[in-house]
Amino acid sequence: METRETSALDRPAAELTVMDVYDAAAVLAHEFERVIDRFGCESLVGVVPKVVRVLELLEALELELVDDVWRGEVQDLLSQITRLQAENKRLLVSISPKESPVTQEDLQKQEGMSEKERQVMKKLGDLVDKQRDEIRAKDHDLTLKNEDVEALQMQQHRLIRINQDLRHRIGVMEAQGKGLIRQRAEMEAAAQARQQEKVPADTEPEEEVDSLEQESDKPRFTLQELRDVLQERNELKAQVFLLQEELAYYKSDDSDDDTSSIVCTSPPPSCSNSTDPPESGIRRL
Repeated sequence: METRETSALDRPAAELTVMDVYDAAAVLAHEFERVIDRFGCESLVGVVPKVVRVLELLEALELELVDDVWRGEVQDLLSQITRLQAENKRLLVSISPKESPVTQEDLQKQEGMSEKERQVMKKLGDLVDKQRDEIRAKDHDLTLKNEDVEALQMQQHRLIRINQDLRHRIGVMEAQGKGLIRQRAEMEAAAQARQQEKVPADTEPEEEVDSLEQESDKPRFTLQELRDVLQERNELKAQVFLLQEELAYYKSDDSDDDTSSIVCTSPPPSCSNSTDPPESGIRRL
């Protein structure tokens, strides 16, 4: 298969046939698939229709060349028939019944000429029928190729729309996740501040001194610092989740089933961040 494709691309333009054009189209389709797998289908949105149009023009030119050759052969046969008919008429006129009677040999010659003309006409009719069948087959193949190209273009547009929808959903979920992370950080920081304010005021002085000494040894953070650290932690978790989802998306196939499975199975970042309890991180701080 590889040798055939290479030979089709390396042939001179004058020696190309319709099958060579089909082979070149197969090579281009394979290269397009490799580019789409690597860079996505958006990079070839404007290239594929132009290449398809060029291949259709090459196919049309090849069919016109074959048609011209066949027409030349038919014209030659028609000229030969006309010449034979003129010669037959000339022979009939030159032979006069009064001057010389028609012999058996002359009759056989005329029958031979008529048989030859019938053979030429039969050959011409067979050639025309063969050309008509081949042209119909070429038209049918061209129609099938056009239908395949239209189906591929529709699939490409559908994948582009799905990709844009996924990017929009990811952006919306990312914005919602950031908003929920910010609200949660504020709520947790406020709860932590309320817990610190509810320390019993009637504790003994010694316990207060001991607690103050112990607290003096611990690192102290303000409410805003706790809020910033917690928000940064949650944002990093959301970014890691989005990167994992994007990596899984690009590793998956480009079919509609794989794309729909990614949409159905990927949980939103806001839900994952809202269910993870961050108390252990606050206590470590």
